[in-house]
Amino acid sequence: MTTAQIPFTEESLKALVVEEFEIPAGQLSEDATLEALGLDSLGLLELLVAVEARTRREISTMDLPISPNTPYSEAARIVTRAVAQAPVIGSGDLVAE
Repeated sequence: MTTAQIPFTEESLKALVVEEFEIPAGQLSEDATLEALGLDSLGLLELLVAVEARTRREISTMDLPISPNTPYSEAARIVTRAVAQAPVIGSGDLVAE
């Protein structure tokens, strides 16, 4: 099974945030906004790039309804849904699986 075939869950996102941004898991509460976690607009972009690198899927960031004021729990649902629907990177033509 390739990286692109492994499901990317909210737990996967949590592990990535803890690892890449050194944010303690306990701070990732449902009502904490991304900004409160230290993720401003640039941090949000860095997060999405990290998700793409981890999943090998191309996420259309322009279409995601996420901002620094978005609660972490809502952002996690949006990102995991976007990953599930995103095309695989580097598979020739970008085609959703």
